[in-house]
Amino acid sequence: MQKVNPDRKNSEHITDHDLEHYHLGMIVDETELAPLEEHLLACSDCAERAKQPADYIDVIRRGMIEGDHEL
Repeated sequence: MQKVNPDRKNSEHITDHDLEHYHLGMIVDETELAPLEEHLLACSDCAERAKQPADYIDVIRRGMIEGDHEL
């Protein structure tokens, strides 16, 4: 997994890859997590983009939990 850039400036947007990993809880190192979360609070574009992978992942999770998995 590519490390999140802890030196990200507010003008540098979060990648889709990092947004997906964030929502999956795969970014656990505080030196990576804190700047990412700070950026999400400050950047409305990235906060809005973060909704798409979050919604998709939530639908997949819900389907796995509630779905009928008989083949």
